[in-house]
Amino acid sequence: MLISIIIPCFNSGKFLLETLDSCYKSSFENYELVIINDGSTDDFTLKILDNLKNNSKLRIFNKPNGGPASARNLGIKNSFGEFIFFLDSDNKIQSDYLVKAFKVLESNPSVGVVYSSPFFFGETGSSELRFKSHEFSMNSILAGNYIDMCTLIRRSVFDEVGGFDEHSDLIGWEDWDLWIRVAQTKWLFHYLDEELFDYRVRKDSLMGRAIELKKEKMLRYLGSKHGFTFHHKYRQYFRVLENIQRNPFRYFLRILIYKYILRKPLIN
Repeated sequence: MLISIIIPCFNSGKFLLETLDSCYKSSFENYELVIINDGSTDDFTLKILDNLKNNSKLRIFNKPNGGPASARNLGIKNSFGEFIFFLDSDNKIQSDYLVKAFKVLESNPSVGVVYSSPFFFGETGSSELRFKSHEFSMNSILAGNYIDMCTLIRRSVFDEVGGFDEHSDLIGWEDWDLWIRVAQTKWLFHYLDEELFDYRVRKDSLMGRAIELKKEKMLRYLGSKHGFTFHHKYRQYFRVLENIQRNPFRYFLRILIYKYILRKPLIN
């Protein structure tokens, strides 16, 4: 089975060779590398990409700058793998990530997305750019994104939800929108509780440059797309809160039963 590794690149040539080297060291051998030059203007990046154009291990496509969502969509359009692996051009994968993620998809046809925890490296003093991955639930993904783009996904899942939304208000959060849409299908998420990729912390990164106004525009756009889903969950939680206030002891017992006997969430 072929895995297509999609790498968008915008002025990140100084990190790109490290990223590619981590792919070359992967213990999973049946993959293709697709790099999308998203309108880079940096001379060093352009030189690196030019030097790579004759590399038989990869293919490079060029496009005007439009953001990572449009770059990834173009990369997938020009790839051939049954499985898609997203990798940012400044991050690195551990040698066994693809093997472990592929085994999950191969053994469980109901799983559509496999993700893991990051190992953070790079600049210090940027704790606001760090996040903690954990087991998937619809409730937690609606509250905020904890799944990095560095994931393995079935192409059929990606096609089913229509790919990445390229709206400008989502730049930097297009992965969160994708996970919310996938979560509303029959496909399952699988979390590998290991640090299987290296996440470079950069203060000048796309997320590092995000400001409150941009976040507000993003949340308004997400609300316009997924308003019903957010509202449905809000109503569930509001009713639970009302019931707890009316009869706290009864609801405390109910929570214990769900958590330790039924072993399932009180709110699905």
